[in-house]
Amino acid sequence: METTVESQDKPSRRDARRQEISERILDAAMRLVAEEGYEAFTIARLAGELGYAVGALYRYFKGKDAILAALELRVVEQLGADLGVASERLNADAADLTDGERALLHAMVMAGAYESMGVRRPTHARLLATSLGDPRELLADAALAAGILPPLAAILGQLAGCLQTAAEAGSLRAGNAAERALLLWSSTQGVLTLRKLGRLSEDFAAPALYHHLLESLFVGWGANAETVSSRIVAAKAIVDALPREEPVQA
Repeated sequence: METTVESQDKPSRRDARRQEISERILDAAMRLVAEEGYEAFTIARLAGELGYAVGALYRYFKGKDAILAALELRVVEQLGADLGVASERLNADAADLTDGERALLHAMVMAGAYESMGVRRPTHARLLATSLGDPRELLADAALAAGILPPLAAILGQLAGCLQTAAEAGSLRAGNAAERALLLWSSTQGVLTLRKLGRLSEDFAAPALYHHLLESLFVGWGANAETVSSRIVAAKAIVDALPREEPVQA
């Protein structure tokens, strides 16, 4: 019996060791991509950083695209975890709101969690900014499909659900919730892209831009202007309390 138990334990220990090394590889890859960018990232560079033979990395990941896809998956999963924290805070703070008002607030909090990543999780924000903001094809379609797209689609689905609830409760006009979720997310991404030009002109990085974006979208979708303004303030308070993390250090 003891031999049987031991033989059953070995795979789990091996799996744990494999997971530990995979995470170490991803930590180093995250640091390199954040510091040097996608184009400077190579398997050879990563192996040198870790002190591994190049061939050793291929025992854990099929190649560069697989590593980058895993990094993007890590980033979006962390965003999902942050949204879970935000939802708990929202439920505690918004007990006195109507269903429609709570749904509006939830949608703004979700967008705000993404918008604030540059401050809260700068390493993750730089990775996503390059992946989503660069018009060049940096990852093969298969790698994107295996990495960022499924969890991102899940988050967008949750956002669409909030917008649909708000419409059903009369806080927004009836409309295509999935389309609105895409517009809210992509518009937020546009504001983040503009901020990179803040070094050239303060207008590009003006904090009020994002506030005005939310007002324009939600009022345009039929929300009451005063309600939108108060929900923006409440959403910011929730987002400001989310976990913060310094960039990955060497």
